[in-house]
Amino acid sequence: MKLTRKQKQFIDHVKLECKKYGVKCSLKEVKYLKPTPSIRCTGYFDDESGTLQVAMKSKSSFETLVHEYCHLTQWVERVPVYMKATKYLLGVDAWISGKNAADHVIDACIQGVVDLELDNERRSVKTIEKFNLDIDKEQYIRKANAYIYFYHWMRKTRKWSKPENMPYANKNIIKEMPTNLRGKYTSIPKKVEKLFEQENI
Repeated sequence: MKLTRKQKQFIDHVKLECKKYGVKCSLKEVKYLKPTPSIRCTGYFDDESGTLQVAMKSKSSFETLVHEYCHLTQWVERVPVYMKATKYLLGVDAWISGKNAADHVIDACIQGVVDLELDNERRSVKTIEKFNLDIDKEQYIRKANAYIYFYHWMRKTRKWSKPENMPYANKNIIKEMPTNLRGKYTSIPKKVEKLFEQENI
């Protein structure tokens, strides 16, 4: 991936912020990462291990970097949705891996992660604006919606999406997503649910 001047400047900013807060910034020349046995993704931030990682050979690597950097800002600012999120993330991962739990517990875990990601996507849009990054903001918001709705879809499928068919990389899904991040995202709209099913997410 050839980086623009603005992208290089932003990467330098992220590296400096990581260093400031004792976080290892690892930008890997791979297509995807595997933070847990049941999940393959293009990037993640883990405050416990003090790591921010991004798969730089993925098509949306720079957008992923913005997203994961914003998780770092959530952690630094100790925002409530972030401070509560670990138990929800662990709960979702355990459930996907086959561990059973009461429906209301899984519902709470899914919504907890949705709240975390919604706050983060709103931060990401502000970061794109603040740094005047070479990212199509409207397209980013569409992808963000696909990602957030995916957690509610996962409540029905009990599985992570395949790396080659992630909802936020599926063109048919992206074009049908909203261009704003309004609301609380407590459920998945029926038309989005139908679209996810059609696209075999």
